Amino acid sequence: MDGILNFFEENILPLITASIAIIAIFQTSLQIKISNKQFLFKKRVEKYTLANSLICLYEDNKSLLDYSDSKDNEPIIVDFQFENLTNIMYLKDITEIIYDVKNNNKKVKFLLKLEELRNLANEIKFLFKGKSGELLSQYIHNYHDLLLELYKYQVLLNLMKDNRISGNDNITYEELQKEFGESKYRNRLYNVISKLKNSYDELSKNEIIPKVEKEIEL
Repeated sequence: MDGILNFFEENILPLITASIAIIAIFQTSLQIKISNKQFLFKKRVEKYTLANSLICLYEDNKSLLDYSDSKDNEPIIVDFQFENLTNIMYLKDITEIIYDVKNNNKKVKFLLKLEELRNLANEIKFLFKGKSGELLSQYIHNYHDLLLELYKYQVLLNLMKDNRISGNDNITYEELQKEFGESKYRNRLYNVISKLKNSYDELSKNEIIPKVEKEIEL
């Protein structure tokens, strides 16, 4: 009997202990994989939702950004464009900057949100594979650039307006344009509008949104 017990303690018991340890390691590894998958799923859903809301905003307002008929002379209603292009909860706290461009508190909020958009673009590039991540990331970068250029153009318009109020009320708008180099800012704004449109067209042409949604499901 003692021999059997000794054999069990020396041979069988270590095998049982090792087996239990292996099973525990396997279960822990499986749980980590499940947790990582759940985390990735939540992260992808969160970032996709934000990206898609920016795409929908452009879809709803792209006619406001169409200057194809009279590119050089058509007035740019910057404040109205900016307000509509920030009309979601994620961007709503920066809308007022366009009506008060010198307000430091609002400017800080605006700059922080631009930083968030840059971070969002970078995260999406790594969260989604290949072309889907690249095109979505580029779209958000272009959206960021458009908001920034609209803000800069509004600053310019305010300077031109202040110049008139300060005693130059006889100066023509065309003279103000030349004095402040308005055409440079206008062309830069047109350029980022064009880039955003091209990004949007690429997303549509390559059916990126359905592909991303399918990737999230997997």
